[in-house]
Amino acid sequence: MVSCFIEKDSKTPIYKQLYEFYRNEMHSGNLKEGTKLPSVRALSVSLGISKNTVNEAYQQLVAEGYIESRLKKGYWVVPNLEFLPVSNNRMLQHAEKVHTVPVEMQFDFQYGDVDLEHFPMKIWKKCLQDSLEIAGKEVLLYGNKQGSVFLRQQIATYLYRSRGIKCNYEDIVISAGTNQLIRKIVSLFSDQKVTVAMENPGYDGVKQTFISAGCDVRHIPVSVEFGYDVQALKASGCKTAYITPSHQFPLGTIMPAATRLQVLKWAEQTESYIIEDDYDSEFRYEGAPIASLKGLDRHDRVIYAGTFSKSFLPSIRISYMVLPKALSDKLSHQSLDSQNASPILQHALALFMERDHFDRHLRKMKKIYKEKYEALNFALQKHMGNKIEIIGGKAGLHLLINVYDRSHAQLIENAWNHSIGVYSTASYYTQQTASHCPIILGFGGLSVEEIKEGIDSLATLWFGDC
Repeated sequence: MVSCFIEKDSKTPIYKQLYEFYRNEMHSGNLKEGTKLPSVRALSVSLGISKNTVNEAYQQLVAEGYIESRLKKGYWVVPNLEFLPVSNNRMLQHAEKVHTVPVEMQFDFQYGDVDLEHFPMKIWKKCLQDSLEIAGKEVLLYGNKQGSVFLRQQIATYLYRSRGIKCNYEDIVISAGTNQLIRKIVSLFSDQKVTVAMENPGYDGVKQTFISAGCDVRHIPVSVEFGYDVQALKASGCKTAYITPSHQFPLGTIMPAATRLQVLKWAEQTESYIIEDDYDSEFRYEGAPIASLKGLDRHDRVIYAGTFSKSFLPSIRISYMVLPKALSDKLSHQSLDSQNASPILQHALALFMERDHFDRHLRKMKKIYKEKYEALNFALQKHMGNKIEIIGGKAGLHLLINVYDRSHAQLIENAWNHSIGVYSTASYYTQQTASHCPIILGFGGLSVEEIKEGIDSLATLWFGDC
């Protein structure tokens, strides 16, 4: 049972009210780790709102690391959350009963899901067991506040080999999620008002983290046609820019080399910093890997952020950043919070990498995800053809589609009513640009056959037999 109240006449969007309600419930301890949230269908019926609205709220909570989606089991509060102070919210002072009923998607194109069928579980178990034997009591304590030295050394080696990044392990910081790292970065700029340039569209969860940390967020347009607007960045007055150059989220575009150099030049000339989120860089299905901004940086202006949530497992909750030397030195003089990523998992992951299992796993998963990407792209062209526009580069674990002359909200609602999970990208856009946002289709957690059958069913549902 959960009590919730939605003000439908409020200027605050309903999905954001719902998101804030559940976030505050978790902050206050009313929703504890391992708690199952109401199904999308049940909550939409109880509150009299669309399933798409509920899904947008849930997706924002997923993006921020508050909840996780479990295949065919719904949404659950994740463990080991690091909470911000609870904000007052009128929704907490009202009551309306919400009942949880089981719901099962026949085909769920959930963004963020990964392939678990091919995960090397036996090898991972061996690394976990060996960690307990090798490290002993060390992994039962909080550990180094910047994270396991062993893991940071392995990450430094991996980044040099795979992304061309030369760094010392002392400049690497590990945390349980990118949002926690963002808060650490902001703390390094505490002597000034932080103004951050965010991509539009872009990660809503990261934007909310910046705002919660007291930053002023300004939006830089990004489009498939024109790419990243460097002129808007220059005119923004920002001293920090958050960018996803290797696989822009959610558009899936790749920042051209010329634009990368322009952004680096901006950082050098204005003495600003770039936070490079190297999202999905591991899974590129055509051509050589794209050079990272950090690898191109000659003036130490790039903060590099990475995560193991897609390349390994979402549940491991280990992210990391590589700081420029000046910021790394500044961090060393700060009083850091206790390490919030599991010491046991950190040590086991380091063993997994040292023994070359991680590289082998990536090579295998790249082949598997490429097959899924090609299956989704082919199925969309075969069954929907000229009725849609497909958006996204040959990389990552999702594609976007625009359906011509149709309401995306109604199409998503229709799909959910028939147990096919497809999702809106509205929360990733500012309100001024969110009128006709693409539909996002994740394919990581589905088999090739499920992808084919799901798109066939979706096309029949949306367009009939024509």
